[in-house]
Amino acid sequence: MKPRVKTSREVVAHIDPARPVFVYRNLHKKCLSVQQDGIVRCHVDNIVLEDAEFRVSKAGQKRVRDEKKKNVHAKVKGVVVSHPSDILELEWDIVYYNPYRTDEFTEQATKRHVKGAKFVDIEASGSILSLFTEFIN
Repeated sequence: MKPRVKTSREVVAHIDPARPVFVYRNLHKKCLSVQQDGIVRCHVDNIVLEDAEFRVSKAGQKRVRDEKKKNVHAKVKGVVVSHPSDILELEWDIVYYNPYRTDEFTEQATKRHVKGAKFVDIEASGSILSLFTEFIN
């Protein structure tokens, strides 16, 4: 059984913190799964990533739309920030992804698609990502 932790600070004990991870919502466990080298290393309730990239598998998205059944096809890639308190005072925006309504991760306020951001703060409790305004398009 994979360990379940609360924050980014605790995630670094289960990964190589110098290398990027992939994070996705685990709907069965109601948490986020943290994957490195193709292996789920731990589960977490909240994680902060730096140099984040938003990835959506078009084939997985098509399967969700065709079958009306969820599968893991959208992930966020980035390096875990072990001390997120240093950046929490920044201005954040909200980004979401809904396979039935959007093709990509989308900024809530402007509806523009985003490929990534300098920092992301991901909560397991909802499908919304909080995101620093320095977007990568």
